[in-house]
Amino acid sequence: MKIKNEDYEIICDTREQDTLIQDTLIKNGIQATREKLNTGDYAIRYQGEYIPNILIERKSGLDELLGNLMDPIKDENKDNRFIRELKRAKETGVKLFLLIQDKDYYIKLLKGEYISHVHPNASAAMVISLMAKFDNLHIIACDRKESPSMVHKILYYHLREEIKRKEGN
Repeated sequence: MKIKNEDYEIICDTREQDTLIQDTLIKNGIQATREKLNTGDYAIRYQGEYIPNILIERKSGLDELLGNLMDPIKDENKDNRFIRELKRAKETGVKLFLLIQDKDYYIKLLKGEYISHVHPNASAAMVISLMAKFDNLHIIACDRKESPSMVHKILYYHLREEIKRKEGN
């Protein structure tokens, strides 16, 4: 089953500052639009209205991810903005992909090759425990230049599989 390009569009959150992904998608003939998303940086919309429960949250690298995890500004539940976003996704049944734009992020995490002064064991524990706490979370990594393709493929193939399930294929 192939979904025609005109039948779907990638939604890019308006707060997303890096436009490489959106610009590359458009350059390659894929519709992409900017809209505010309550959770995540990227979603897909099918036939102008249907948005499946899958989102992508992009991080430029390990330093941004650790910075988000270590954000000292917390709410009354002692959660920072990033953790609130992960909780929101889980509570609403959204499958969330955390896309880290550094294919070597895990090696850097283990070796402590990042700006934060947190011990590598503690940093690794924080990142890996996210997947234990949030079973809807999937962490993937690729180089920045491949991230537009990765965003498109994740959203497109999840949409396609969901449509096939609904149609009984």
